[in-house]
Amino acid sequence: MKLFFLYIMLFPLQLIAQELLLNGGFEEENICSEYKVNCAPEAWIYTVPSYFYYYKDRGLAHGGEHFVSIIAGHAKKPYYRTFIRSRLLCGLRKGHTYELRFFIKSLHPILDSIGVYFTSYDFLFEKEPYKKITPTLYLEDAVQRPSKSSSWQQIVFHYKATGSESFISIGNFSKGDITGPTGLNRENNYFVLLDDISLRPTDVREQLCPDWKNTMEAIYAQDERHEYLGREIKEAKNKPLQTVRPSVTQIQKIDTLVLPDVLFATNSFGLTPAANKILDSLIISTKKFFVDSIQVHGHTDNRGSYIANEILSQKRALSVLDYLQPHFNRNIQANGWGSSKPVADNNTPAGRQRNRRVEIYLYVRE
Repeated sequence: MKLFFLYIMLFPLQLIAQELLLNGGFEEENICSEYKVNCAPEAWIYTVPSYFYYYKDRGLAHGGEHFVSIIAGHAKKPYYRTFIRSRLLCGLRKGHTYELRFFIKSLHPILDSIGVYFTSYDFLFEKEPYKKITPTLYLEDAVQRPSKSSSWQQIVFHYKATGSESFISIGNFSKGDITGPTGLNRENNYFVLLDDISLRPTDVREQLCPDWKNTMEAIYAQDERHEYLGREIKEAKNKPLQTVRPSVTQIQKIDTLVLPDVLFATNSFGLTPAANKILDSLIISTKKFFVDSIQVHGHTDNRGSYIANEILSQKRALSVLDYLQPHFNRNIQANGWGSSKPVADNNTPAGRQRNRRVEIYLYVRE
């Protein structure tokens, strides 16, 4: 009689950190309410009702075709600056760390003046003069800071959240003014270009909040960009700022259950009584948890044909799925990987036995 050891372990690398900003590459075009044309990016709104900040040029963009610009100063107008803002899909968890990345570019050595401002309210309706606001982050505080270059540069922040973040805004938050001749023919604006903005939790177990789809729909439904937006901003100036408190991200844990090859009939996908007993124990043990989803991955060694191994691994994964499905009212997916993902050396009998397995990933919400 053989004794088989069943083990459950945390397997965080199976998760990918969730993006908390929509359309960070600006490729999705908004159809504005006023003119019914695609003159602005979805999800990102300029603080000045205008369309002269959205560009389509594959040769100039960092990635894709689109990028945006903000104005950090003006040759003749004092304290003239513009900002771009977006709403987060989910609130940030207090005390947790998030990685903010974006690419920035300017012909002028002014990037240290650019800052990032997280707010609980919509920055479009900000009542304080911009020059009096202290941003959450300055580019000079970044892990990866800008250099004196006119090319695209990547900026990276590691930000510890306060738990009050609902919106993000980027622009010139310096107390001093950027003014005087720009050095460019017929150009009075000090432009700064932005592209590929991303905000993700550093903990890959941190997943999107339950109502992220509703928030996404609300963000995409905001189509005002010109006169209608200007009217909305003007009306809001006389009203108290409204704080938005979105649901925060969720923490997920992944438990991994590995069924060895010996729990299946020889060269078959049928489950043995021992396998059924183990799966029954799994079903009982997870009743006290909230299981978001389950993934079942079948694997083989490299003996035999590639196609035959792939078919066998898929059928074994489906056998497990069929057994679990009646007990979980959740999304369950099965995949067969054949011999493509070994965990041991296929040149030894012991290694091949380890590679013949079915892995069950349970995504559990904490």
